[in-house]
Amino acid sequence: MNPKKILDGLYLVGSESLSGPGDCMIYALGIGKDHICLIDAGTQYAQQILDNITKTELKNRDISDLILTHCHFDHIGAAHQFQQLFPKIKTYAHSWDLAAITGQPNTQGLTAANWYGQELVPPKIDYVIKKDPEILNMEGTNLICYHTPGHTPGSIAVLYENEEGMKVLFGQDIHGPFMEEFNSNTDDWAKSMKRLINIGADILCEGHYGIFQGKENVKRFIEGQLRNNGY
Repeated sequence: MNPKKILDGLYLVGSESLSGPGDCMIYALGIGKDHICLIDAGTQYAQQILDNITKTELKNRDISDLILTHCHFDHIGAAHQFQQLFPKIKTYAHSWDLAAITGQPNTQGLTAANWYGQELVPPKIDYVIKKDPEILNMEGTNLICYHTPGHTPGSIAVLYENEEGMKVLFGQDIHGPFMEEFNSNTDDWAKSMKRLINIGADILCEGHYGIFQGKENVKRFIEGQLRNNGY
């Protein structure tokens, strides 16, 4: 499979079928003239993700920024690889998932690394997201980070709006799952999802279920997940 173009300068560059087994869906967004912001890192296939980027219009850019949407291994496992490949990369995560992402004692279960038969190599977090919402300005591109607790306490969703006014929502694990070992809270999740519906995104880039185009399709998917979980 080849990377999927979503909009000019925005591609799906990683997934189970694109980069490697266990990977979430990973998105590359062109920022400024020469750089890329990556939404999540996948498990351990950084080089394959980079190879996929070379097949897109972003091929001559460096990855300057990496947003980790929550602490699970399928989203953060390869973060340390990208940090080795791009020493100047800036990595972002929410404060409420920081302990698990950085490998603090007694947090291994929160990352689900054991699900993948792996051990997390903790990445360095350069910027801790604390505000809600928090606006990240990347070379003139604004990305709005919304705190969406529920799946994990520090889950975030990221909103990008292009020059044509198209709103793209990166809502990586809208579907859950919800488990005690993740400190999940379905009531918090339901409130988070209703908030995301109100954004009125034109495109939803989900972490495992795919890309949903059109405001009604985005709303329908999120509402369907709410119904599936009794809300």
